[in-house]
Amino acid sequence: MDLKFLKANTLALLLLTCTCIYSQDTINFRAFDSLKTSGEDRNRIRKNNNILLLNENCAPDPDNFDTRLFRKINNSQTPFKTKLLNVTDRSMMPVSVLVPTSMFAYGRLRRKTYEENTGYLMSVSAFTNLAVTFGIKSVVKRERPINKLQNVYMNGTPALDVYSFPSGHTSSGFAMATMFALRYPEYPLVYAPVFAWSLIVAYGRPYFGMHYPSDLLVGALVGSGSSIAIFSLRKELFRFKNRILSEDREDTGSINAGAATFFVGSFIASALVDSFITGARVKNRMFISPWMDGKRGGLNVKWKL
Repeated sequence: MDLKFLKANTLALLLLTCTCIYSQDTINFRAFDSLKTSGEDRNRIRKNNNILLLNENCAPDPDNFDTRLFRKINNSQTPFKTKLLNVTDRSMMPVSVLVPTSMFAYGRLRRKTYEENTGYLMSVSAFTNLAVTFGIKSVVKRERPINKLQNVYMNGTPALDVYSFPSGHTSSGFAMATMFALRYPEYPLVYAPVFAWSLIVAYGRPYFGMHYPSDLLVGALVGSGSSIAIFSLRKELFRFKNRILSEDREDTGSINAGAATFFVGSFIASALVDSFITGARVKNRMFISPWMDGKRGGLNVKWKL
């Protein structure tokens, strides 16, 4: 009788203990989740179609010209500039891919070797620029303003990587614009719009809280320098291409000012797709970068539906 009583009491005690533990865990989890959501809401305020990140735990701004100029740009929020810069900012990746590939394909199909070689040089310059840009990022490891400073505006688009210096958007734009200027120096109609687009894209980076002005300056130098270096090796690169393709084509057959069509067409296509397909779903994009956050390294591919 005593043994049965002891067993019954032991079982009841175990059940009561498990119930208490489960209930306590559940309550703590819900409380933590509620506090987390509340904290996130307090640090994200939507204003002028952008998000104001409060980052209350960050230190005050350092007293230097770079930060003051960043604040001047980032605080100049208007609905018109936000809409315009969203289009140009999101056009960087598609334009950087479409322009060299379309020029190379057109040159191959129409036997316009000059445009084919321009697309070829632009592609090599783009890869060189990215290698140098991400190489510097991995050494300097400068945090982005949205993670370092208080009260920073952003547009909600995820960053390709966690590091700020130098600006990859700016370096990519100036690499393309410089190659156009080197290949079509007598036709400002070709390279002037690309430089203007690159400058607008660069301005949008501190406007959306992603970069300091010094990141833009160094990015422009890296991009332009990459194209100048590749252009200086063009004869060797042309011989290498001819050897790979088993042909012997001269660098001739240019369409001259008509080359502007490739950039204009690529930008219009990017703007239309962004406005009518992906614009309402900013996060529904593919990102390929050496860093997706501060904890992971290597090549990360992110696709969100």
